Amino acid sequence: MNRGRRAVLMWTGLAVAVLAGVLSFLSWDRADQVAGVVSAVVGVAALGVGVYGALGPPRGPDVQVSATGRAVSRGGEANTGFVAPASTTAPGSVSVSGTGDAEADGGSANSGFRQG
Repeated sequence: MNRGRRAVLMWTGLAVAVLAGVLSFLSWDRADQVAGVVSAVVGVAALGVGVYGALGPPRGPDVQVSATGRAVSRGGEANTGFVAPASTTAPGSVSVSGTGDAEADGGSANSGFRQG
């Protein structure tokens, strides 16, 4: 379990314990009112988290590569397209057209799109 999930569980448990403690010191009528308000707030928060999760992961910027020249490398990397850094965020839309030749001898060549 990662650290973020543990923190969420810890804070949730702490909030439940504090709420139970507060409600135990109130009269039944007052505890009923507080519990109703807390339920409404938690319900709205859960709805927001659900919608946020349904939207999917955030996207990176849109990328457009066109009309690039020729690239030649001996023992390295040749690139006439786009190499995105390795990340957990997927790029937005990617458009590659009219890229030049990429030639690498003993390395790698890219004339389109690659996420590295």
